[in-house]
Amino acid sequence: MDLAERLSELAQALSQASAAVGILEAIEEVLDEYQDGELSLKEAMEEIQGLVEEFQAVRALAEMTPEELAALAEEDEEEEGGLRS
Repeated sequence: MDLAERLSELAQALSQASAAVGILEAIEEVLDEYQDGELSLKEAMEEIQGLVEEFQAVRALAEMTPEELAALAEEDEEEEGGLRS
């Protein structure tokens, strides 16, 4: 493995870790809001479920190969182009 590949992997791992920390902070905020009575238990659980789903999406993206990411980007561009028409 050459240096460029290793740096790319490290950058990807750092990005995933950063996203995970952001999601954990958001979960902590939801728990604080629940404890302060700003959210019901049901609302807090729904918020946390959404954050878990967001984390799962981040993890799935991090596990994709560069080719898979390129294909996904092309799909997004096509969808955006279709929405603008």
